[in-house]
Amino acid sequence: MSYCVNPNCANPNNEPFAISCASCGSNLKLRNRYRASRPLGKGGFGATFLAADEGLPGFPSCVVKQLRPNTQSASVLKMARELFEREAFTLGKIGNHPQIPRLLDYFEEDNNFYLVQEFVDGETLKQEFERRGTFNEIEIRKILTEIFPALRFMHENGVIHRDIKPANIMRRKQDGQLVLIDFGAVSSQVNKPSAEEDPSGLLTNFAIGTPGFAPPEQMAMRPVYSSDLYATAMSCLYLMTGRSPKDLPHDPYTGEINWKSQVKLSDRLRVVFDKLLQQSVSQRFRSAEEALKALESGGVNEEPPKATTPAANYQSSAPASVTVKNTATQIPNSRIQTQKYSGSNQGSQFDNGGMMTTGSNRAGIGISRVGSGEIKGGRRVIVEYGQGKRNFANQDYTKAAFGSATLVGIVMSRSKLVEADFCNSDLTGASFQGANLSQAKLNGANLREAKMQRAVLVKADLGGSSMILADLREANLQSAYMSKADLSGANLSGANLKGAYLSQANLSSANLCGADLKGAKISEEQLALAKTNWGTIRPDGTKRLF
Repeated sequence: MSYCVNPNCANPNNEPFAISCASCGSNLKLRNRYRASRPLGKGGFGATFLAADEGLPGFPSCVVKQLRPNTQSASVLKMARELFEREAFTLGKIGNHPQIPRLLDYFEEDNNFYLVQEFVDGETLKQEFERRGTFNEIEIRKILTEIFPALRFMHENGVIHRDIKPANIMRRKQDGQLVLIDFGAVSSQVNKPSAEEDPSGLLTNFAIGTPGFAPPEQMAMRPVYSSDLYATAMSCLYLMTGRSPKDLPHDPYTGEINWKSQVKLSDRLRVVFDKLLQQSVSQRFRSAEEALKALESGGVNEEPPKATTPAANYQSSAPASVTVKNTATQIPNSRIQTQKYSGSNQGSQFDNGGMMTTGSNRAGIGISRVGSGEIKGGRRVIVEYGQGKRNFANQDYTKAAFGSATLVGIVMSRSKLVEADFCNSDLTGASFQGANLSQAKLNGANLREAKMQRAVLVKADLGGSSMILADLREANLQSAYMSKADLSGANLSGANLKGAYLSQANLSSANLCGADLKGAKISEEQLALAKTNWGTIRPDGTKRLF
């Protein structure tokens, strides 16, 4: 079908190879080359169309963006032309990045301005949210890890996007990579036009961005590079809550968004978001590079919370009961003996008040009380490990927290460890065969020579972990986050790695024979370092004969 791009056309649909519109008579081939087939989107400042480039063999798809001010004011047309030329110049400068659509052409025809860009086949994060619902923390971490490098590239080239939002982030169907689209606001470094110059107010709105996602300084026409970081974080809040930033509660005195009450994040990611969403520019990350480093290192430096009563100050006259976090039940002091345990570098101990502490982890995390008064979960495992116990197989430790524990050689085969927190733990030689570690947090953990055959690690966070020589045969690592993980020498034969994020992971001598990497974020250079065979399914879904 040929589609007429004349905004005043009453019936824009035409026959596939028609020359002129049957309804209004407009030429259906722009620049005698680009034929629009259907509209993709429309706003107050213009419209975008899916088109075919009939000037190239095969008529490849492209996107035609029509800039059409709804006024004939000479000053507005002059400003529109300047905006158009600046946008074209900007896209030409930054369009060689894989996450930014390439500029293919730009021209003026019949007092309308046109940009022709690379067509990105996929759906926006807004469309993805509407189709599948809210995103979890691991998925949000992956989004930030992909978006920040693209923003870093833009900012290094002196470009501020100014309209980051879920509708302007596209997930490319071909490889699942996120792509930034709609760069119409990047070049709008202009003063606010007067009512006479812009009676419709369209140029003013276009220059600002999207209220709610844009930070205060951008709404005041003073954007900085961290404005894009703020908008990215706001976009993530929308994906986690389904609520527009304008609908989130805020402090009436400071204007700060009360986002912490709306989402549940790990302490590490919460610290990153807290810095991204500062109202004051001086309090935010200064660059996308700085934000990315904080994300990949597990957060920014912050003073750890102080214990209500420091262990060194406990007296023999301690209260007869202690309160376990997240429960109103109190455990009598007589049920817990005051003693120290060896065998752990963390110095696990019970203090005189009956509250067990582990190294720097003094918060009551990952424990619960059962009918007999027994404490189970991460702390119980650490204590019993310190006493010499090693076998914790076939147990339920859902959402248990182990902090930065040393659990060398621990056996947790077939145990349920969904959403368990092993961040930065030493799990050298540990056995997780057949265990369910879905959405578990293992970032920064030492899993050298760990036995993880047939373990379920769907959407697990293994970013920056060490899995040297680990046995992951037939493990389910679908959509797992493994950025910068060290998998050198690891056995991943037959593993399910569909959609896994392996960017910058070390795969030197890793065994990927028979592994399924369809949709995985992994480069050809990484694959070249690993062992593959005819049964290895590559990211594009194909197999290769060797």
